[in-house]
Amino acid sequence: MKHNLKDVFQEGTDFVEKTVASIVVGAEKIKAANDNRPKILQLQVKADLIERFQITWFDDVDKSPAKDEIVKGLIGAGEFSAWVAKPGTAKSVLLCDIGCHIAAGLDWHGREVKPGLVIFFAGERKSLTERRIAAWGKKHGLSGIPFAVVGGKLDMTGIVNAKTLAMTIKQCEEKSGLPCHLVILDTVTRTFGAGDQNNSKDMQRYIGSVDQLTRATGAHVAAIHHSGWEGDRGKGAIDLDGAIDVSYGVSVNGAGLAKVFTLKCTGANDSDEGDITSFRLDSVELGMDADGNVTTAPVVVQVDGAKHDGTNLKGTTGKALDSLKLAIQEHGETPPEGSAGFPDGIVTATREQWRVPFSAATKAKEPDIREDALKRRFNRAVLDLTSTKEIETVGEWFW
Repeated sequence: MKHNLKDVFQEGTDFVEKTVASIVVGAEKIKAANDNRPKILQLQVKADLIERFQITWFDDVDKSPAKDEIVKGLIGAGEFSAWVAKPGTAKSVLLCDIGCHIAAGLDWHGREVKPGLVIFFAGERKSLTERRIAAWGKKHGLSGIPFAVVGGKLDMTGIVNAKTLAMTIKQCEEKSGLPCHLVILDTVTRTFGAGDQNNSKDMQRYIGSVDQLTRATGAHVAAIHHSGWEGDRGKGAIDLDGAIDVSYGVSVNGAGLAKVFTLKCTGANDSDEGDITSFRLDSVELGMDADGNVTTAPVVVQVDGAKHDGTNLKGTTGKALDSLKLAIQEHGETPPEGSAGFPDGIVTATREQWRVPFSAATKAKEPDIREDALKRRFNRAVLDLTSTKEIETVGEWFW
């Protein structure tokens, strides 16, 4: 087809105009995107702040003195605990037992529980954990309780894994219709991935993931951990010791059918330390395999010999009671006869007179203890002693 020179020129002009118009539109879009970039970045920063930080103003702080507890005097809501002992000390069986009691809403060894969903992450031997749960259900004649065993690969030194586990827990909450109150990690080693537990940076990543899990679920996270063959602290970097709210250990006495395990609180921010309870393991038959061999699994059975009413006078509470006796010996006063609320002839001490020897005794054993932690211990001991009627009080006077 032939074109005259005028037509060719016109076609060239049209092409140039369209190209320039396209460039102008593209430039305007780029400019608009750049203009909106500060707004986008600002929104992203706000979103990051919402996820990273939680702000509570002074007047919005919970004024209630009561601590939200999942198992009274043992497991606090939203806290992080470590259950540390040598292999073969029934740590996993014990946490299964505690978790099942919470899920079933049954008091555990005389301690009240707050019913809710329990997640047991079995980083090792998931099928064995399931047999233990089956044995517990058979022993107690229960089924249908909100307790889930989760298996799979979990590296808690990566925050993505913590968020993924939190999403799985949310799915379990939706299915059960209940909030998750306890997450059990069995064990620290099997949920540590390829990281080095002796490396402080890797341990800090693990702690950060636990914090993420706690924020996302509001649950107590209980990590089962192995101690070395010597001592009772968990293996690895000391950062874990500083991050937990409470630590527990299990010791064993006897052998065979006479073997007795004792659970002990080895360190706590605001609860009692010392012996908690003693237990033994019973074997429950679950069935027979193809060769006719009986399949069994252990369950926890409480034994006598420990105090199980939610207090422990061998721990902080016992020290507080001794301190009150000392304060009464040094500063004791008898209220005037007929004083309202006071028995005749009773010798009393003030709260401040009591606090001084308690603080001195605690600091002698723990010279680096913070004042806020010391105050919490004392206040908790006062509440425990008054609630169990070990002591009496009128105002600021105690006996």
